[in-house]
Amino acid sequence: MSDNRCAFSSPLIAEQYVCHFGQQVVRRGGAEVACCDATACSRCESVFERLKQVTLPVFGVDDDLTSMPHSVIQKIQFGGLSGLQHQSGIEPAEHVDIDHLLNQVAEQYGGIDSLPYSGLVDTITAYQLKRRQHRR
Repeated sequence: MSDNRCAFSSPLIAEQYVCHFGQQVVRRGGAEVACCDATACSRCESVFERLKQVTLPVFGVDDDLTSMPHSVIQKIQFGGLSGLQHQSGIEPAEHVDIDHLLNQVAEQYGGIDSLPYSGLVDTITAYQLKRRQHRR
């Protein structure tokens, strides 16, 4: 089993996106996704970090796991992928493979570092998380 934690685990666990490198695992804290490819994992982490850099100031929170609301992390993950998906022209209703999506936008923009991260801020902040279904 891989120890590489997926940077986009929430969208995978929610089954709104897929990744052919993702492997769902259960750890002490609950369900997580491990990445089976170190290069892909590194690329996803880089994209997620850049998304955080441009959106955390808008949310008014610091990059501190002890004080940052989990909903902010989820909005960055879901909204960031949704924005990248929109920019690449992939229909929103499709279950998109995250690795393929990042490869496609990297090719389209000339690399991960050239993605228009600041152009995704509005999509990320406007993203509405799905409410939890309460069990009775």
